[in-house]
Amino acid sequence: MGAKLFDNPKDHEEICRMLKYVLAASTNEICLDFFAGSGTMAEAVLQLNKERNVNHKFVLVQLPEPCNPKEKSGKAALNTGLRTIAEITKERVRRVINKINDEEAGKLDLDGTAKQDRGFRVFKLSESNFKPWNANVPHDSQTLEHQLELHIDHIRPDRTADDLLYEVLLKSGFPLTTPVEKVTFADKTAFSVASGALFICLERTLTLELIRAMAEAQPERVVCLDEGFAGNDQLKANAVQIFKTKGVTSFKTV
Repeated sequence: MGAKLFDNPKDHEEICRMLKYVLAASTNEICLDFFAGSGTMAEAVLQLNKERNVNHKFVLVQLPEPCNPKEKSGKAALNTGLRTIAEITKERVRRVINKINDEEAGKLDLDGTAKQDRGFRVFKLSESNFKPWNANVPHDSQTLEHQLELHIDHIRPDRTADDLLYEVLLKSGFPLTTPVEKVTFADKTAFSVASGALFICLERTLTLELIRAMAEAQPERVVCLDEGFAGNDQLKANAVQIFKTKGVTSFKTV
């Protein structure tokens, strides 16, 4: 990392040696570290994957604990622009991956092994991207009318497409590690989940051409934003019938 950012970092070589004892050489396991710290577990798993040509995965959990400017290590981290322990974790994992990739750059693939996937995703725990319906309000007509008005646009402001995508992914029963591919239909964007098992379309304006194009791809399930229909009940009714005709087992809006 170019500086001592942690007072007592774990030795990644020792962690790697421990993993060799507990992980079978021919299987792909998940290594979970609830107290990730500087990300030693990730480096150990990446190093083991390189040595054995396997594909073990790691899940790191770390609170965004602020670096203490009164401590030498915390001051060093802040001087490099890293404000929390979680930011140190992410930066170390990036540098480890770049280091391993640089070591392998230019080497001939003499044993014919497939190139390892060393990408990783970062998620932050947050409240839902969709405003919940408040069932505890008084049930008079004026209050209910106000409640309905609040849900005309029930997506929280400043939420990105990725925020919505991964919440819908989880609510649809898929893990966060599921392969997701961005695809284009009728000049609009959708996301193909698990090789087309599920299409998630987060377009704020849906068209009949888009609906037909997605249906032609024959996914198992489709999820769209309800906002995309903009109150066009005829378009939504047509979408239901088009997807049903093409064998889509489930079509939902959120």
